[in-house]
Amino acid sequence: MLPMAQTTTKTLRFTEEQIEQANRVSLVELAQQYGFKLEQGGRKAFHAQNSGGLYIFKDSNRFYHWTSNSKGGAIDFVMKYDGKTFTEAVAQLIGESYEPYVRERIPYVKAEKGPLILPDKAANFKRAYWYLVSIRGIAPEVVSLLMNERKIYQEAKYGNCVFVGYDREKNPKYCSMRAAHTESNFKQDKENSDKSYPFYVEGESDTVIVSESPIDLMSHATLAKMHGLDWKQDHRLSLGCTWDGALERYMKDHPEIKKIVFALDNDYNARDKDGKRAPNYGQVAAEKYCEKYGEQGYACAIHRPHLKDFNQDLTETRKGKSPKELDAMRVSILEAEFESEARDEPEEESGDELEP
Repeated sequence: MLPMAQTTTKTLRFTEEQIEQANRVSLVELAQQYGFKLEQGGRKAFHAQNSGGLYIFKDSNRFYHWTSNSKGGAIDFVMKYDGKTFTEAVAQLIGESYEPYVRERIPYVKAEKGPLILPDKAANFKRAYWYLVSIRGIAPEVVSLLMNERKIYQEAKYGNCVFVGYDREKNPKYCSMRAAHTESNFKQDKENSDKSYPFYVEGESDTVIVSESPIDLMSHATLAKMHGLDWKQDHRLSLGCTWDGALERYMKDHPEIKKIVFALDNDYNARDKDGKRAPNYGQVAAEKYCEKYGEQGYACAIHRPHLKDFNQDLTETRKGKSPKELDAMRVSILEAEFESEARDEPEEESGDELEP
């Protein structure tokens, strides 16, 4: 069998001057060219009718969209509303022709995975239990059940929390670890883990609730319990990321499931490695999967956290915050970020002038 070929790409780079030139294109004129009807939306902003809360700031030449929590300049606008890549958007705005890719064929052979070897267990799991219950706010009943099912334990060497996903024969196939204290951000999947095997709670209903991480799963379950619901009634699984391989496998093993609720992260203030604004990865994935599984006949819904994820919602709820206060926290963070980026706008450009 011939090895597969992998295509690598190299994008054309624009100069800083060209990028600045692209972002100087008038957003007011650009929005009108895209068919938006603008009306006065505040002392410094235009509001686009029937747009889900799109505002154009003519002085700073920037936009803000309430519904998607997206913002930026002319380049970001073209990327959002025309589906262009960064390179395509810049080229369109400055009127340049370009060759977007240089292709190179490189032989690719997929490496075979070895066996998954789980970390050694500690003599007791007190530290992991303390971290999950006292720091993360997860209900003791939820943690205890999963520890009894051998899906959570404490690592012997470093005391990390270990989360395990099994196949139908109860063989461990997936293992993720994270530090069990607040001074470390350590997170890592064990070598040879297979993300297509989920960390899960098997339920009895025809509904599965899908989270990104084990802590998100347990947090969502705890919030359900706090609202008087039976958190064990529905199936629950975590993807270990935003790839749905684990969900595909779980659905094949559970044909009784008819409904899917995507409880993925709300990355409303995401940044890439360079500190630039990034898409709301969790919600983009949730919308994509609703469409994908809806076409397969499943009833799909999205449960979006008020803050970044359901663990943040949980810990703030335990401090006495109401859902309305959680929303206000998110809006405050977004407004602070927007004001920081739109430096040409006065500080008083606040939410009372931007009514979605």
